[in-house]
Amino acid sequence: PPGAVPQGAMPPGAVPQGAVPQGTPALPPGGSVPDPSVSDQGAPASPPPQVGRFGTFGGVWTPVVLTILGVIMFMRTGYVVGYSGLWLGLLILGLSKLITTLTSLSLSAIATNLDVRVGGVYFMISRVLGPDFGGSIGLTLFVAQAVSVAFYTIGFTDAIFAILRGLSPDVTAGLEAARIPQLISTGVIAALFVLTFKGADVALRAQYVVLALLLASVVAFIVGGLMEFDASTLEANQSSVYDQKVGFWTAFAIFFPAATGITAGANMSGDLKDPGRSIPRGTLLAIIFTGLIYLTQMILVAGSTPRSLLIRRPFEALQDMSVWGPLIVLGVFAATLSSALGSFLGAPRILQAMGQDRLMKPLEFFGKGSGPANEPRRATVLTFAIAVAVIWAGSLDAVAEVISMFFLIAYGMINTSAFVESKSANPSFRPRFRAFHWSLALTGAIGCLVAMVKINETYALVAFGITGLLYFYLRNRDIETSWGDAKQGYIFQRTRDNLLYLRDAKPHPKNWRPILAAVGPDPINEPRLVQMGAWLESRRGLYTVAHIHQTPEPHLADRLQVREARRDELRRHLTALDIVGFPEVVAVEQYHEGLITFLQSYAVEGVRPNTVLVSIPPTIDPEGRRRLLDTEHVLRAFDFNLVLLKPADMALDKPVRVIDLWWRGDRNGSLMALLAYLITLDRTWRTARLRIFRAVTDPGAEATARKHLRELLVNARIDAEIHVFVATTHPHEFIPEHSGTAADIVMLGLATVDVDQFGEYLEAMEPMLQRLPTTLLVRSNGEADLFA
Repeated sequence: PPGAVPQGAMPPGAVPQGAVPQGTPALPPGGSVPDPSVSDQGAPASPPPQVGRFGTFGGVWTPVVLTILGVIMFMRTGYVVGYSGLWLGLLILGLSKLITTLTSLSLSAIATNLDVRVGGVYFMISRVLGPDFGGSIGLTLFVAQAVSVAFYTIGFTDAIFAILRGLSPDVTAGLEAARIPQLISTGVIAALFVLTFKGADVALRAQYVVLALLLASVVAFIVGGLMEFDASTLEANQSSVYDQKVGFWTAFAIFFPAATGITAGANMSGDLKDPGRSIPRGTLLAIIFTGLIYLTQMILVAGSTPRSLLIRRPFEALQDMSVWGPLIVLGVFAATLSSALGSFLGAPRILQAMGQDRLMKPLEFFGKGSGPANEPRRATVLTFAIAVAVIWAGSLDAVAEVISMFFLIAYGMINTSAFVESKSANPSFRPRFRAFHWSLALTGAIGCLVAMVKINETYALVAFGITGLLYFYLRNRDIETSWGDAKQGYIFQRTRDNLLYLRDAKPHPKNWRPILAAVGPDPINEPRLVQMGAWLESRRGLYTVAHIHQTPEPHLADRLQVREARRDELRRHLTALDIVGFPEVVAVEQYHEGLITFLQSYAVEGVRPNTVLVSIPPTIDPEGRRRLLDTEHVLRAFDFNLVLLKPADMALDKPVRVIDLWWRGDRNGSLMALLAYLITLDRTWRTARLRIFRAVTDPGAEATARKHLRELLVNARIDAEIHVFVATTHPHEFIPEHSGTAADIVMLGLATVDVDQFGEYLEAMEPMLQRLPTTLLVRSNGEADLFA
């Protein structure tokens, strides 16, 4: 029939047995298949994608709703309204929902721009801000989720004892004194642990029954609240009655966990059929739905229950308000247990993803999954242990503040991630979710920060401290990853904007910085040149080490290959010396040609080299001397500052080093003084003494010269010793007499002589230079102003 494949023929795209399809990578020697968990560079790769099992309703909307409509709705919403009054209570609700809504918008933008896999929020942050930020926030969020298990379980037990307290206060007090609530909570967590350990399928199937009970209890108190609603009661409950125990931000901290379930769906990202579609849709719809329920509840409790009852017995007040009290009991049981279950499912998956990314050696143990669904059972055991520990250590309100801090810092980083992605202007940032702008993410991040500080400054500092320590630990580990992050794009965009600003800005002497290039035919074998350049720049400008590599290779491709190899070698050399600089190599046939090429091309308008450092070759190297004369001639044409280095041995272990500067005029003197000051900013020269010498021939001019230098140093804001004397011999004699043995670095002005006479000038200075320690001959182009 039409379209059929004739017998013996191969269908289009089919591959004969034993053949390798076109485009299939060849196997490595030995025929082994590469490990997909490791990148080409040996770095951990992202975990392999899994086939999702859940859609938007079951995998995102329902877990988020069940987590948000938790213990706070039954046990603390009336309490918050009782203290805050209706209007401030609604403000607390609005602020909480504003933070979580902005965070959800950021979450949606990131989720629709990534192939989201196991790890949820951790996965997103690590892929945007890198493993250091992702790891620190991931661990923080894991602990917050694990603590949440205890928080919701404490709420469950509190509900039981609230019921018992109404039946028999004395018996209840005895049970509480015997720590029976903690035993019950531990038993509940153990039951949840068994359910979670069996896998997400079993746990998520139970959520539909819980959802039905929860919605039934919501209907019960809404109908009862409408029936009991009284305008006079509403009017009496409008204002706040804060005291020393509870203020606005305390009430906010107590209520905020009611809004922190928005990541419940994202944490199940590895189990979703389409995370990029389900996470934004399910999360935002759940926020709207639960926001309306909380709004309705606050209005109804304010209009149907006396303030004193809301403060003293908020759970009992909700029971009394509903059309059938037992439904509220079933609802709080369902809500607390489902919220605890949601956190029990989410927390281990965060830790598992971090273990698979190999961020820290101890976490790799938790990266291994179990069964065909790759269940994080090892991480589940740790979650159970943390939850039990918290059960025996904290009360509901105390745990609420801790949870609020950790969730706020995590939400702040979600917003920061989205902000960085957007402002990086990376072409790869193309989220399918369009209702997003960087200003919303920035507002969300600032809102989280302000809320943390207002709730509890001490807790906020502790949370920042823990997260900061984790960040710096992971950053110092220098983790290699197989995924990119948006930090580089963000830095690039800011660099681009700043370069465009500098391009159009008018240069001013006040903003002069050393943009210095140390140039030579083989800088790796000139360690004194490379080190001197680093001291002169002192991390206050830009430093480039340029290798003008002479090669007879006629082919450009071969030259470029040599260039890359030499540049990598030079980069490793600078790293080994702990020198911050840019390696650059020009591969040419003639040194003169390479120097001109480098000086012409190595610049961006606004950030052009202004100073070149070159070594003075010894007299026994005639080729090097000729090269130096060519270099001086080229640099004079480019009008750069020129610093010639006459290297010598230097004692690096002296407690106090000395820099001698010989002053002859303001032009070269200004640049020499600036460079000397920059040298003293290096950590190895911070205790150095700066001495400024000036020789006069007329004894009557000595006082005037000393006064001039003193005023000059005061105006220049530089501390230095002043030495003025009457010279009776030639400079080639008195300079070594004063600086030959006492100084570690000597700085001399380089006279401007004719190009044809420069070689003779250097020859004449050679006897003096031989008697001096490390010496810098400096010629200024006049741009550096000491008094700016």
